Amino acid sequence: MERDHPVAKEEEGSEMPKIEVLEETENSIKFILRDASTALANSFRRAMKSLVPTLAIDYVDFYLNTSFLYDEIIAHRLALIPIKTDLDRFNFQDKCSCGGVGCPNCQVSFRLNVEGPKVVYSGDLISDDPEIKPAYDNIPIIELYKGQQLMIEAFARLGTGKEHSKFQPVSVCFYKIIPDIKINSCSLCGECVKACPRNILKIEKDRVVVTNVLECSFCLDCVRACEEKAIEIKETNDFLFTVEGTGALPIRTVMRKALEILKEKAEEMIKILEI
Repeated sequence: MERDHPVAKEEEGSEMPKIEVLEETENSIKFILRDASTALANSFRRAMKSLVPTLAIDYVDFYLNTSFLYDEIIAHRLALIPIKTDLDRFNFQDKCSCGGVGCPNCQVSFRLNVEGPKVVYSGDLISDDPEIKPAYDNIPIIELYKGQQLMIEAFARLGTGKEHSKFQPVSVCFYKIIPDIKINSCSLCGECVKACPRNILKIEKDRVVVTNVLECSFCLDCVRACEEKAIEIKETNDFLFTVEGTGALPIRTVMRKALEILKEKAEEMIKILEI
C-alpha cells in the first residue's frame, strides 16, 4: 500500500516513502516503511496510537448492582472492551448537531440485565445498534453468584487515544530501524558469529553472510567482537513496523486513517505558515 500524497516534502532527488507488507492477519500486520525519515516514522506510529478515533464506553448508569464489585470497577472493565466502530456513521459529540447531548449519530447505548449464577461476558451486552457491538464476545466482565444481579445501561462515544487509552485502536504499535550491514574481507575467525545474540550471522562459502537483516537488534555486539573492524552497521531510512489492532477497526483502516490525519495536519501547518 503506497501513499498517494506525502505527509511532508521530501528532499529533492529522494524517493517517496512507501509501504511493503510482510505479514498480515485480520488484526495484525508487519510491514516495512521504506525511504522515510525518523520523524515521519514516529509520527505515523503516534497517529495510529493516539489520533485515530474509535468507540468506547464512556459512562454507565447502574440501576442494580448486588455483585461483589463496586460500580466503578465494573464501569472500568466495560470501558476497556473494544467495540466495532464505523467512522463514517458517527461524529465526535462536541461536533455533533445534538450539541453533545447524545444522539444516534454520536453515541451507542448498551444494556445489560443478568442474574447469577453465571459469568457475564462482553457478548451479553445488548446494543441498540445491531452493527455496533463488542469486537469479541468472550471477554469476561464479572462473575455473579446465586442471587446476585446486575442491571446497567452503558453509553459508547467516539474518542482518541490522546484523550484516554481506552480509545486506542491498537494494542501494539512499534517500529525499529532496519540496519545496513556490510562485511568486508576478514580472516573468518567466527567471533562475530558467536557474539550475535540473534544468530543472524554465519560463515558460508568462505565469507560471513547476514541471514536475516530484519532480525538485527542493532546491539553492535558483532562489531565489538571483531578485532579486524571488518563489520560496519549503519542506520537506514527503512523501518520495520509491527502493529496489532484491538478489533475495533480493521488494521488497514487504522493505517489509512492515521496517514489521512497526518496529511491534514501538515496541510494545516502549511496554511498557517502562508498567512
